[in-house]
Amino acid sequence: MSPAPLRALISTIQPSNGGVPAKTRWLVEQLAALGISSTLAWYEPWSCSPELSVPLWRVLYGRRPGRRHEPVWPQVPGEAVGAWLPELEFSHYWETRPWRRLIASADLHLVTTGNPLCAYRYLRAAVPFLAWVGTPWHGDRDARLRTFPWHRRLLDRSLNAPVLRRMERRVLRAPQGRILTISQHTAGELAQISGRNTDGVLYLPPDPALYRPQPEARVSWRLGFAGRYGDPRKQLGLLLDAVALLHRQGHPVQLELTGERQGLRLIADAVQLRGLNDAVHCHPYLSQAQLADVMQRWDLFVIPSHQEGLCISALEAMACGVPVVSTRCGGPEDFVIPDRTGQLVPHEAPALASAIAAICSQPDRRQRLSEGALAWMAANADANQARRRLHHHLRACFPALRDLDG
Repeated sequence: MSPAPLRALISTIQPSNGGVPAKTRWLVEQLAALGISSTLAWYEPWSCSPELSVPLWRVLYGRRPGRRHEPVWPQVPGEAVGAWLPELEFSHYWETRPWRRLIASADLHLVTTGNPLCAYRYLRAAVPFLAWVGTPWHGDRDARLRTFPWHRRLLDRSLNAPVLRRMERRVLRAPQGRILTISQHTAGELAQISGRNTDGVLYLPPDPALYRPQPEARVSWRLGFAGRYGDPRKQLGLLLDAVALLHRQGHPVQLELTGERQGLRLIADAVQLRGLNDAVHCHPYLSQAQLADVMQRWDLFVIPSHQEGLCISALEAMACGVPVVSTRCGGPEDFVIPDRTGQLVPHEAPALASAIAAICSQPDRRQRLSEGALAWMAANADANQARRRLHHHLRACFPALRDLDG
């Protein structure tokens, strides 16, 4: 009689679009190839499903946090889980009864997340876990915190922040935990917080069947951006300022924006204010195949961000042979190597515009950077290489997988 197939529980964030769901989907696919089924579970925000959580004013009514089954992708079940006291951010990561039942039902326990806190449930349950982390807790929310009303900022300084920092350190120091990061930059930040090195870097590899060079598709002076327009960390206004400056200088610059379901409505006023209605095109939400087709037309990919753990979309663009111009914002400093794969600039519109013009106006230089981008991807983010690295860390973390090949 053959043994029952192994089941993995992946603690993550609410699935939608962006870097974390992209990492999660890839991980699920790799586990499925090994015959391991996955269930995703996440804290469901009070604003989305208030019936699942128990705020302070309902504690005395005998309510308990609940969970809701919610399929995520074909053959991949999901569990949306509520929390006690959702007003307090640290309570979102508590090991409540629904989480205990989910943890007990799984053989392997993994995390794909922005910050390390989604692993705290496993720490409390005393089970081995493998966490793939994008950024420290503070980097994941500093810019967002500045948009909070004063009373939420006060609560954060006095209660949430001190507790969350302690929780993060405990996760990073947990003897049963194995911590992978998405960039060398993040690895350094987490090591500084915890006082110990992380266990490795795993770059998410773009799908080589989709993201590949198409030199004949490239359009000169066409810039690309992919990300959530409303995320203050992305600093989309800085990119628009740089494009406006290039436009005034007489360059035939065009900017294509992707990655946000609500599209141009979120930035229409900012585009109109800068006189860029004819220079900026905002795509509707794109499938991976559609995004690859769009990226292959770009002359440059631009990252104007304040903070990035990595920027997965930039790796996808580089796999298409597109060089990258980026602000110095963390993760991109792993792969944006000046005069080899692109250019790094300070957080100033003139500097960003100057770097863009210096590459787009020199086809030979742009070609050299394109070749450098492809070489970096082959050496660091190859799909087979990433799969072997994942297998190594799975074997190291979970005794049931010690005989895993590859």
